[in-house]
Amino acid sequence: MPYIKRDTHHKIYSVAQQADAEHIEFIAATSQELVVFLTEQSATEQAKQTLAESDKDIARVTEDLIDLMIKKGLILFTDLPEAVQQKLLGRGKLRSHLHQQNNSFLDDSDSI
Repeated sequence: MPYIKRDTHHKIYSVAQQADAEHIEFIAATSQELVVFLTEQSATEQAKQTLAESDKDIARVTEDLIDLMIKKGLILFTDLPEAVQQKLLGRGKLRSHLHQQNNSFLDDSDSI
């Protein structure tokens, strides 16, 4: 049985399975108002998750752009702030390590 808390505009603000100090108003589980609230919450959470996943991609794109600008002589690595240099060096070492691990001559399934 859902219980809700409303905001100052009388819109559903949060939902709880059981009544508590904040969620005192009972609402039918089939209420259109509740269905709309839950649908909007689900869409918002999906958008947040998608944005977080794209942040990882953007971070890699940014690294690649910085590498390209350094190779083309548009910027010097030492022009970057020290903290940025350290992060880029650390990530570069991790990628290099992973690349070496993936390119080993034999893996556990191979034999001579």
